[in-house]
Amino acid sequence: MTPPRPQRKSGRPPGADPAARRAEILDAAEKLFSTEGYRGVSMSLVARESGMSQTGLVHHFPTKDDLLSAVLDRRDEHDMAQFDLGRSLRGWEVIRSLIALVRHNESQETMVRLYTSVAGEAVTAGHPANEWLQKHHGASRSMMERSVAEAVELGQLRPDAPAETISRLLIAAMDGLQLQWLTDADYPTMVDDFEALVDTLYARWKA
Repeated sequence: MTPPRPQRKSGRPPGADPAARRAEILDAAEKLFSTEGYRGVSMSLVARESGMSQTGLVHHFPTKDDLLSAVLDRRDEHDMAQFDLGRSLRGWEVIRSLIALVRHNESQETMVRLYTSVAGEAVTAGHPANEWLQKHHGASRSMMERSVAEAVELGQLRPDAPAETISRLLIAAMDGLQLQWLTDADYPTMVDDFEALVDTLYARWKA
């Protein structure tokens, strides 16, 4: 009688779809980076969490920096896919749509933890995510500043509305509220406070 073949404990069988395998790796890395930070995660740990060998992991992502970059890029792609900001909305409507983004983030705790954890480390020059964080904040500010400028053109805001100040306040609120939401069990939602800020800014400079 032929003995039964041992079952694979985890991972996909050989020949599995490379795109699906990469997605599994990114899922594992996202979870680990969000809880342990960049410095606390090794490639061998990601390989174990993914159910594959480290050699197999390196085939898809040669270095930990490559892996972190892919995880962060996927996070941004996810946000843009969920909220096509600035294309169908105009002016202050784009700013108000950020309230929906904050609400959506509450259903994506792992992604929020990933961003908060990595951003906290990335303020140090030389960190592999430092450039990404600068680009991320820069792109966010540019989008918001364009929306404020358009709100002025549409007659929604006064001409003296400071686009840069408004954008920096919104980013600071989003980042700061996320940190409080993650660490304070008595703070169940960020949405109300962020919406209050959006409404306050509009009331301050409305036309």
